[in-house]
Amino acid sequence: MSAVKTYQVSADWFSDAEITLQVNHDVLTQELATEINQFWSDAADRLGQEDGDVVRAVIRLFGAQAIRYFMAEGGASFGPLETDRYWTDEVLKEQAEGWPDSDSLGILITAAEVPVVGYDDVTMVIA
Repeated sequence: MSAVKTYQVSADWFSDAEITLQVNHDVLTQELATEINQFWSDAADRLGQEDGDVVRAVIRLFGAQAIRYFMAEGGASFGPLETDRYWTDEVLKEQAEGWPDSDSLGILITAAEVPVVGYDDVTMVIA
C-alpha cells in the first residue's frame, strides 16, 4: 500500500475554497505531526476535532494556512500539479516558523481553487 495519499481541505464558509494536498505518510509521521501540532496554540482542540489523529490535524492545519495564504495573495486556481513544490514552499516561507521545509514535511500542494471576496460578494448599509 502506498504511503502517499491525497486530501482535500475546504473552507466551506466562503465559496468552497479548496486545497488539494498530497501527503507522504512515510515523511509526515505521527512524531513529526505531534511536534508541529504542539508548536501551535489550540493543539488539544485540533486533536479533538480529528478524533485524536494528530497527522490528520496537521494536514488540516496546513490546508487552512494554505487557503489563508492564497486569499491574501488574491486567490488561486491551478492544478493538478505532480511534483512542483513552489506553492508549498511559498506557504511555508510565509509561516516562517513552526514547520519544517517542504522536503521534511511530506505535504505537497497539488491543486487550489481559492476565490477572494469581490465586489458582488459584499453588501453595504449605512451604519
